[in-house]
Amino acid sequence: MRATKALLLAAIVVAAFPFGAGTAQAAGTKLTTLYSFCVDLQHKVCRDGDTPLSRLLPVGSALYGTTFVGGEFAHGVVYRIGADGNRHSAHDFCADANCPDGAQPGNYLTLGPDGAIYGTAQRGGVNDGGLIYRISPGGTFSPVHRFCVGDPTCQDGARPVAVVFDKNGNMFGTTGFAGTKGGGTVFEISSGGQFSTLYQFCSQTDCGDGIQPGALTIGNDGNLYGTAQAGGAHQGGIIFTLTTGGGGFTVLYAFCAAADCADGQEPAPSLVQGSDGFFYGTTTLGGAARFGTVFKLVASGQIDTLHTFCTNEYCDDGSTPTDGLSLAPDGSLYGAASEGGHFFHGVVFRVTSTHAYAVIQDFCAEQGCFDGAGPMAAPVMAGGVLVGSTSAGGDKFNVGSVYSLEP
Repeated sequence: MRATKALLLAAIVVAAFPFGAGTAQAAGTKLTTLYSFCVDLQHKVCRDGDTPLSRLLPVGSALYGTTFVGGEFAHGVVYRIGADGNRHSAHDFCADANCPDGAQPGNYLTLGPDGAIYGTAQRGGVNDGGLIYRISPGGTFSPVHRFCVGDPTCQDGARPVAVVFDKNGNMFGTTGFAGTKGGGTVFEISSGGQFSTLYQFCSQTDCGDGIQPGALTIGNDGNLYGTAQAGGAHQGGIIFTLTTGGGGFTVLYAFCAAADCADGQEPAPSLVQGSDGFFYGTTTLGGAARFGTVFKLVASGQIDTLHTFCTNEYCDDGSTPTDGLSLAPDGSLYGAASEGGHFFHGVVFRVTSTHAYAVIQDFCAEQGCFDGAGPMAAPVMAGGVLVGSTSAGGDKFNVGSVYSLEP
């Protein structure tokens, strides 16, 4: 049943979160669809965006995110859902021939120390190497660094993943491909604007140091932590750390150390440090059922598997998470599995460090998946509720939605 706008506004006040649209029910939770994409369809292109894959970034009373394709020029958008509940375009990619402003934006946005929003585009730029961009508080879009400039071999890397900032305003990030060894890179752009490469993946025999790194996390100790999707001693991906100066690269864990990769395989491209100081994440594959895991890094060379997905033949608990976890103020960890669940179209779940796992939302509970389907990114907490996106479903043309969820 759909709620009236008056009832939704009342729910918004109770939730202290200024967004609203349609509603779907799940046990113990209430999902509100904030926006369904493809409201603006023209010439078979969803001008408002198509296939949102990114985590949302709360900034003040607004939410920012990206869609992989769609937009005015069909190469993806950065969008904003304002306090008025309406969707606004922050940037439509590929405004000019050859896409010097980028194309196919990445899945992670970062709020910089200057109040601007930073992100990556995986394609476009120069030699199709991708770029880092900045959207000022006033809404001005500008490239920060284009990869492969003057170098078709892309020794500085290609396909940037995400960026983070340290307390001194220095930017750090990764590229998923290329570099001098072909496995991707870790880079720094200093607060003064100087670019340098800190590490080249696949520098070790048989890529024991990993290939295709994901997003970085700056730990409480000031060092960089991350995952690489493949490579490692057992070719199942790794967890790594290195200093912000580029030294001390260490593989903390190599997946597929257990028989049949029961410890997980292909770690998702993000880690989060819990309130207990340990790092948490997910794997897309591996585990006892081979449909992914949730893990805790307890020490170098040791992980604790908190949950193995697809614990029964119907995968009611979800399967195949493609993103890591987000941390709530109470120390709980939230994530999304893109498949499985009661309706076979993905779930939102909560997990604790003590192995307590619960599905809090099954997608496609509504006929036609009007409540969304296929969540590819972890929801984040904003204003006391979870907010996230789905890559499919919605009440328009099955190309995705943005939701809020009262856990």
